[in-house]
Amino acid sequence: MSMGLTRQTGKELALEAAFFIAAAGEIALCHRHALLLTALLIATAALTLGGFGFKRHLIALYVICGVLGPTAEILGVSAGAWHYAAPDFLGIPLWLPFAWGVVSVLSGGIAATVAELMRP
Repeated sequence: MSMGLTRQTGKELALEAAFFIAAAGEIALCHRHALLLTALLIATAALTLGGFGFKRHLIALYVICGVLGPTAEILGVSAGAWHYAAPDFLGIPLWLPFAWGVVSVLSGGIAATVAELMRP
């Protein structure tokens, strides 16, 4: 029997989707303003992590993905695979590590909520 969409899982999914849309919108609208976008993504990350109760494993996920994702991007940029229109350091924008961190936490949260919905 499927668990179905309960009030709690519905709230979780809505919160995760809202924060994901906020982060994506911030990037789309503010990518030319590195300091502003960095501040917005840090605020979104704080709200996201706070919404999940500042769980240690999610903070670790945020930090690890905020380091590993941009590291892979730096390698790709330095190899000539792509480039950013407004790089701030090592070929990447200042805001990119924060985007990787918050999107990783949100993707994990959305995946966990959907898995809960699909649980027999």
